[in-house]
Amino acid sequence: MNKKIILVNRPRGPVKETDFKVVSELLNTVLKQGEVLVRVEWISIDPAERVWISGKTSYIPPVTIGTVVKGLGVGYVITSKSPAFKKGNYVSGFLGWQEFATVHFSQLSKLPSYENPQRYLGVLGLTGLTAYFSVTEIARPQKKEVMVVSSAAGAVGSIACQIGKMKGCKVIGICGSDDKAAWLMNTLKIDGCINFKTEKSVSQALRKLCPEGVDIYIDNVGGAILDAVLANIRKNARIVLCGAISSYDHDRAPPIHNYPVAIAMSATLEGFIVWDDYKNRFELAIKQLSRWVQEKKLIHREHVVEGLENAPKALGMVMDGRNFGKMIVRVVHEQPHL
Repeated sequence: MNKKIILVNRPRGPVKETDFKVVSELLNTVLKQGEVLVRVEWISIDPAERVWISGKTSYIPPVTIGTVVKGLGVGYVITSKSPAFKKGNYVSGFLGWQEFATVHFSQLSKLPSYENPQRYLGVLGLTGLTAYFSVTEIARPQKKEVMVVSSAAGAVGSIACQIGKMKGCKVIGICGSDDKAAWLMNTLKIDGCINFKTEKSVSQALRKLCPEGVDIYIDNVGGAILDAVLANIRKNARIVLCGAISSYDHDRAPPIHNYPVAIAMSATLEGFIVWDDYKNRFELAIKQLSRWVQEKKLIHREHVVEGLENAPKALGMVMDGRNFGKMIVRVVHEQPHL
């Protein structure tokens, strides 16, 4: 049998567990040429999934009602009708919220290491790669520049903060709890932090922490925090648009009032989709990220939820900011092996 989670309602406002349904179907082990059957071990929970289930136009087609929820995952090959993969290979790709996935070989990537495969959903996966390219290729920081990172304790933000420090930046994080702020300051050793939930004015708090202004902003949230940072940017600031989680639960994004400041400061605002724009450079980037992890220059934190059936709850936690680090779900199989 194959347990999977399907979408039954398009959420309006915050996601609810009743928007999803757990179903079990007979596992089809008959593959077409080029297909690979993967036993899913870990599932990535990402803010972008909130967009994919909303029906909104995005960089990938939305999830259709009654079908399995899209999501990145890692697992190992059970059977293969492709010479590119053999039984036992660990792979990553869009495996979905299910125990087993049949995927065309062209949609899978072989993991370079089988140790801690869940890392390839986080620090060595698309979140780590998003942070890496946002800082090194788009922001291109210079020593002593001021870098601000929103959702700084999250999967992308925490990696971006550390790369910024490696590049010699003064790094200011924005997060949503005192615990996260303490971790950012004491463990990641960033230079300052703002808890936007307790601060009366993020804009004024930024002005106190970096009176010289902001050179680089790694934006993971959009909305009011983006607006507050825009009010504090310097000439030729670079604003990297990685995500806009503040708007994902709403039909319309909140207005940005300080947009004219970007014109006056000759700022650059650039968005990107990491697997479209940098896929041909993933291998080298993963090697660099892995090297930093091995050298203990890069700290990564995982928030693990047990059980496929808890994936909807995990998505709700991400949207509420209740996760601490990269949110992943471990798929607990009733059968140890096929």
